[in-house]
Amino acid sequence: MTTETPACRECGHRDHWLGEHIIEAHSLSLPDYLKRYPGAPLASKAALAELNRGTADLRKNQRTPPEVTSLSIDFAGVRAKVNHDVPESACLKLPDAYRIPQYGELAKDVREAAISLARGRSMYIWGLPGTGKDALFHAFSWMTRTPGLIFQVEPSADIRAWFFSHEFNKDGTYWAEGELLKALRDGYTTPSGRKVPYILLITDFDRATKEQAESLRLVLDSIEGRVKGPAGVTYKVFPGTQVVVTANTAGGGDTRGRMISANVIDASILDRFGRAYEFHWMDWQDEEVIVRDKFPLLVERCPAVFGQIGAATGALRKAIASDELYAEFSHRALCAWLGHAEDIVAVEDKVPTDLVKRAFRAVLDKLPDAETRDAALHLVSPHISGGALPKAGKK
Repeated sequence: MTTETPACRECGHRDHWLGEHIIEAHSLSLPDYLKRYPGAPLASKAALAELNRGTADLRKNQRTPPEVTSLSIDFAGVRAKVNHDVPESACLKLPDAYRIPQYGELAKDVREAAISLARGRSMYIWGLPGTGKDALFHAFSWMTRTPGLIFQVEPSADIRAWFFSHEFNKDGTYWAEGELLKALRDGYTTPSGRKVPYILLITDFDRATKEQAESLRLVLDSIEGRVKGPAGVTYKVFPGTQVVVTANTAGGGDTRGRMISANVIDASILDRFGRAYEFHWMDWQDEEVIVRDKFPLLVERCPAVFGQIGAATGALRKAIASDELYAEFSHRALCAWLGHAEDIVAVEDKVPTDLVKRAFRAVLDKLPDAETRDAALHLVSPHISGGALPKAGKK
């Protein structure tokens, strides 16, 4: 390693420490970067010398030097610690083509949530489908190398098995500790033996029954989090563990007539979450970057579709927000529209003049009734070009 600042092999950027840049600018873990560029320097000699001097001074003063176990990155404008010794396999997976929102209301939502994440707060995140609620925690776990586990609430499931269950083998019955209990109590042990707190993501929390929701009451205690084990034993929650839940509603049950499986959540349990934030739909300036990355064939063959579909998306979501359209139009629905357009181009090996309108079928046929389909067609028609639209309710 030379005395000069090392250069990023991806783009040439120079800095005394390249770790943050590689993760932020290129979405690469440091192990992946070094696999791609074996032996590539990550830090200058000056940076390493400064670190060694600090450690030597601590030893000289007969103090126990801290482990050099973390760095930090900028996550949505917030400095967040990175655990360099936690393997990628222990983290939640980074969603494909993920982008931290930079525009609109969702960027503000994510910024506040990022502050709470960096400060180790438990959170209740709610919002309409496709607003990136779960994706945020996946991205934070992956980018900061925070060990993470995900659990999905199913109303009919017995989630006590997440904590413990009564099992049997050839020697008889025994209590088996569940994955959530062990994560809450023990944290994650890195390959070097260091213990790191988990981020535990529980999705669809507003689908939980009263009994299921009660399972978090002790865990979220503001004085000292505890978790019940088998045979009535209670353990302390590992310090720093973050419990974050996502939901489509604010905990008051279905108020819009479109999330009918949502339950009312006890207000005293909601109050135990350190923070609660509503997430809004992504601004098109962010969403277009993502979908262009997801659908490269459309970028190559007919890039104009993104402008048309972007304008139509804005019209649909504005009408939904004002209750003029009784429907949803999530990021998944947008990808279904674009995905069907890409399928048509790939199979027919041409770009039909009515491509965007034909592809809208992937959205249209999911709407609940002919009246809603008519309303949606009326909203998108001014923004998309081509041949005749399919008649509402017709195949």
